[in-house]
Amino acid sequence: MVRFSAIKQSNAAFAKQDVSNTRGLVVVLAGATSNLGQGTLMQLAAMLDGSTFYVLGRSATRFAGQLAKLEGLNPNLRVVFIETDVSLLSGIDSACQRIVAAEKKVDYLFMSQGCIPLTVPKYTKEGLDTCFALSYFSRIRLIVNLLPLLRQSPRPRVLSVLNGGREKAIREDDLGLEDARHYAPRPAINHTTLMMTLALELLASNDKQITFMHAFPGLVATDNFSRLSAPESYGLIGRLILPLVARFISTMQWLFGMSAADCGARQAFLLTSDKYGPGVAWRIDQKSESVTKAGVLDAYREQGWRDKVWDYTMRIFEKALATGS
Repeated sequence: MVRFSAIKQSNAAFAKQDVSNTRGLVVVLAGATSNLGQGTLMQLAAMLDGSTFYVLGRSATRFAGQLAKLEGLNPNLRVVFIETDVSLLSGIDSACQRIVAAEKKVDYLFMSQGCIPLTVPKYTKEGLDTCFALSYFSRIRLIVNLLPLLRQSPRPRVLSVLNGGREKAIREDDLGLEDARHYAPRPAINHTTLMMTLALELLASNDKQITFMHAFPGLVATDNFSRLSAPESYGLIGRLILPLVARFISTMQWLFGMSAADCGARQAFLLTSDKYGPGVAWRIDQKSESVTKAGVLDAYREQGWRDKVWDYTMRIFEKALATGS
């Protein structure tokens, strides 16, 4: 376990180093407008003097208050908010086009966008389940689009905060759970988790100078569950029960979870410390330690599922973009 005192010391030491080491860093963040993503953004802003942050989110108006805090925290920080729907591949593409046109490199890519899957899928206009789109497809699209700029960084790092180290078996005949009979919260989590790890492993095997990390944040005090609303298909009983369950889970999060700020400090540590190096797709637990036990991964690796997942992902990209156009 990396103690939180060590996390704070490492982050503080990084922030105090010669500004020439941090000035000019380019950071891209998705999912950083609330909860642990926001905590990560604020922590990085305090550490990276003279850097440029690209923050992807739905509403520049809602981000205005957060932007003012960032500017007060670090006047030398340049923050560019890109208003886009990160659940859409087309939204990811348009954001990346702006970044590629403006920058020669990207140093850190941080992704924590997501949602809580319910018992029925909810589709974007591109035909993807929203939770799959946010937790997996949009993240891989960001990486693919920004790979040319990541390759130009002397120390590129990609951090996807989801469920690293907690991979489970999946339905091999329905990777996207497109058959609604297969869809449920646990399968959706299992599928996006395993696919993320396998995709990052394939990427790491091809780009050995980039550090890829798939982290599990643990229990964090957020408002994710309190914002849940039941779809019409739930019926009256379901719409009555869901708020009660959500309220209970939210209470447990606030009572026993770490704060979004503390969780953000751990993610900033992963991006800036030398604990994790390039050439490997790291699976990292809530204590900022590497998960070495393979579990189900060995079988999926041996059966060529890195390539199978990647090929499936590329087919979905093509299909979704054609559907949304």
